[in-house]
Amino acid sequence: MNIEHLTGGCFCGGVQFQVEKPLEFISHCHCESCRLSHSAAFVTWTSVPTDQFQFVTGSDLTQRYQSESGAQWGFCRRCGSSMLYEIESAPGRIYISLASLEGSFDLAPESHVSFEEQVPWFHAGDSLPKYKGKSREPINE
Repeated sequence: MNIEHLTGGCFCGGVQFQVEKPLEFISHCHCESCRLSHSAAFVTWTSVPTDQFQFVTGSDLTQRYQSESGAQWGFCRRCGSSMLYEIESAPGRIYISLASLEGSFDLAPESHVSFEEQVPWFHAGDSLPKYKGKSREPINE
């Protein structure tokens, strides 16, 4: 059996990990937590079951921050790269920032989530559906 993997890591290269395909989804998140944790207008995420994720090197460099939302944000304590999170409401799943992965993806972005929290200076010029929070409740622009 040929299992396909993606590799990923942080800016300084101290943390490296491997993700077994298939990815569960790819979506752009505009929530305040994602924006602040990455200092960006939005963050593009994917996820896999935790048994499809493993650190190759640098697990000892991975610092965790527990937010009030129940998320544990994982970042490199040497360079500060925010790469992943796990959340109590989705046990057994790990979310990985797409920008921290290398290789070809088996999916394309499918939506914008938490779009009601978008910054006013960014306009999403694509035709992807836009949802309120992490629900499937559409936001009409």
